[in-house]
Amino acid sequence: VKRPSGMSSILGKIGSKKQKMSTLEKSKLDWENFKEEEGIVEELAIHNRGKDGYIERKAFLERVDHRQFEIERDLRLSRMKP
Repeated sequence: VKRPSGMSSILGKIGSKKQKMSTLEKSKLDWENFKEEEGIVEELAIHNRGKDGYIERKAFLERVDHRQFEIERDLRLSRMKP
């Protein structure tokens, strides 16, 4: 029995490997399926857009952090000047 050798054999082995799904990808897929099965996709979108949503709170905290940085920077610069 003759075995295939050379570059075509190596490429065949590489191409035939199945990509494994990472834990993060699996969790994301499971979460998406759960949202669809429970019918909560729209409810989550509405909640996240609201005043108490995670994305809105995160954006608010980033704006506050940036403002605080600017205040501290201006204070440091004013102390440096004679």
